[in-house]
Amino acid sequence: MVAAGFTFRKIRTSQTLGGKLRRARKKKGVDLVEAELETKVRAKYLESLELEDFDLLPNDIYVKGFLSAYCEYLGLDSEKMLKLYRQQKLVKKSNADDSFSLPKVNSEKSITITPKLIILFSAAIFCVCAVAYLAVQVFSFASAPKLLVTDPTHDLVVEEENIQVRGETNPGVTLKINKEPIIVGADGKFESEITLQKGINTILITALSKSNKETSKVLVVERKIKTVER
Repeated sequence: MVAAGFTFRKIRTSQTLGGKLRRARKKKGVDLVEAELETKVRAKYLESLELEDFDLLPNDIYVKGFLSAYCEYLGLDSEKMLKLYRQQKLVKKSNADDSFSLPKVNSEKSITITPKLIILFSAAIFCVCAVAYLAVQVFSFASAPKLLVTDPTHDLVVEEENIQVRGETNPGVTLKINKEPIIVGADGKFESEITLQKGINTILITALSKSNKETSKVLVVERKIKTVER
């Protein structure tokens, strides 16, 4: 760390690896350059050992050789110093792991409702509804119209001259009964009175969509003449 032209470094006591190495070197009266020439270990590695900057050192296999050579040169017990190196490195690594451990993240996430969120949500709903509406319109346009006859519900025999034909289809279709146009209400319902001829009558109901899709139904109604009771 450098501030206002000064360099600050950690203070090493004589009980630490760096403190013991540095005290022995000064007692010998040599600097790091002289130590490099005698030990054949680069001065930057010797300095890292004295400063205990273990992250700047190479693999432990090399560090063991550097430290042994340096201790032999300084007259220190290399086995004790290697043991001290391993201890201090382990403690430093443990402290670093604790410092950089990530805090637990709360898995529960809260959502804050803002005007922007409401607008986006409303726009999304509008888009979904618009797409659904278009899909229904396209399907309705492409498919054949529905045709439901509610009255009469099946072929029948009557004596009356006229009958009512009622039913339901899709709004906007062209509806015809026996080729005669019939008005379809806004709700799709229709109604028409049909005059029957004596005997068998065929009633053809057709519904034609704007895409020329057609649905048809045929009813057969037999009209019998009332007999005179005697």
